[in-house]
Amino acid sequence: MWTMSKTMSRVAALGLLAAALAFVALGVVKPVVSRFQELARAIDEQREQLEQYGAVAAQAATVRHLEQQRQTELALGEFLAGESETAMQSALQTTLSGMAQASGLRIRSARKLPERERPPFRLIGMGINVTADIESVQKILYAIETARPYLFVEAADISPLGGANPPPGRRMLEVRLDVFAAPRREQP
Repeated sequence: MWTMSKTMSRVAALGLLAAALAFVALGVVKPVVSRFQELARAIDEQREQLEQYGAVAAQAATVRHLEQQRQTELALGEFLAGESETAMQSALQTTLSGMAQASGLRIRSARKLPERERPPFRLIGMGINVTADIESVQKILYAIETARPYLFVEAADISPLGGANPPPGRRMLEVRLDVFAAPRREQP
């Protein structure tokens, strides 16, 4: 049998101990450490995802607030309602016809006017022609300017009926009004 010196046997024992420790470190400790690192990365990713969810939740609160604000605006009736351009134009014409009847007038003609941009609003317009006395003109102008939805008279052409020398009696006026309203903004 082969014998080792005392120093050699100590060196061999230390080598075996180092090999056993290396085996334990590589076989047991390294997988445990790797697993802890994976878990730490997963926790970091989940924290990041939680922060993103928190940001979305904060936006949801903002969206709820904006929706409540929009519902409040709609309840006030400040903007012209309608699902389409034609429906809004019809609503404007109906509103103006009702005002004219309440003022004792009859609209002789009405026409659609081109849209106008008044940032941040897009305005839909209607031109109307009426024949009336001054009191009725005052009533319809007051009704238009104080109405909801908000209406804006952007042009008014008022001239005496019968030219410069009208017949005696009740003086009638030929009135042309360009009236605009802001439609409800569609939400994306």
